[in-house]
Amino acid sequence: MRQTMVARLLNNVALGAAGVADPRQKATGRVRPWAGRAASRSVLLLAVAVSPCAAEAQGDVQPFRIGFSSTMFTDVNESDAKAAVKVWAQTVARERGIETDPDPCILTGMTELASALRNKQVDMVALLTEEYRALSPAVRLTSFFVGYVGGRAEEEYILLVHCNSGIESVVELKGRSLIIQHKPAASLATRWLDSVLLEKGLRPTAEFLGRVSQNTKLSRVVLPVFFRQSDACLVTRTGLDTMSELNPQIGKALKILATSPKVIPGLLCFRADYAPAFKDNILAGLRELHLSPAGQQVLTIFQGEKLEEIPATGLQSTLDFLARCDKLIEAAGIDPHTGPGTATSLMAEGRP
Repeated sequence: MRQTMVARLLNNVALGAAGVADPRQKATGRVRPWAGRAASRSVLLLAVAVSPCAAEAQGDVQPFRIGFSSTMFTDVNESDAKAAVKVWAQTVARERGIETDPDPCILTGMTELASALRNKQVDMVALLTEEYRALSPAVRLTSFFVGYVGGRAEEEYILLVHCNSGIESVVELKGRSLIIQHKPAASLATRWLDSVLLEKGLRPTAEFLGRVSQNTKLSRVVLPVFFRQSDACLVTRTGLDTMSELNPQIGKALKILATSPKVIPGLLCFRADYAPAFKDNILAGLRELHLSPAGQQVLTIFQGEKLEEIPATGLQSTLDFLARCDKLIEAAGIDPHTGPGTATSLMAEGRP
């Protein structure tokens, strides 16, 4: 029957695949096999992680196990994604000599993430930076990789209005409509806008604006503002560049009201105590992914350019940004887990 574009591409190359899980699913208290919905920038972090490695199995070793936070993905047919990932994992095991678990795990909520890492049910995990921040006091993680798109690993968030809207400042958005781009790369967008409003002594996004909605399709976020059907939109810099390239009139008609600092919204990392004989080969494969024809093909499918390892200090500016957001929320007397304006923070599903 119907097959998604992602699944068709993955079947064609018989290499590298990624499936996804619905980020709004409730935690079940158990680690589930791959399930979910949509390939995006963040899929790049895990979907291609092992395929270029040239490691050889060394004796009786545990299979390399991969975990995905469910918050990393949106919009892909579950059965297609599960089938594609199994093909990918089996291809890696056969051609690269690394025994790999054919059923990567989707981890829903902080409790599942923490449990899977502590109990060594997964060796490598892709997750949001906000999730890493919550996990790091309890679970040691290392070997950090970020995906490059548009020549950069960091992302910025752009608040846009129409040039003819008459809106000149964030303050004038009170009671107005806003559409937010919903994807892993935009996971910190609402946190940033909340902080902008709170710094001005206003209420957070969900309270200050009138109608706030989200959409995974970039065109359905930007075009309503272009056609004056919505007052404002909140998108990634990458998203704005894409839309402006496709239609230069959009870039001319829309006005930037505010721009966030640069942040790293998501990453790939390993358990600190994961040290098999072939780990160096896995790391080398990640670093050199863009150098091989097969790696380039997979990167092209996921609209990425390369993966790059960064030191833990490379995350510090993003962690500092989140700490400032927390202080503003606390100063406003808002519960950071359940208070207004924080519900879209994906961290409300529980903490380790």
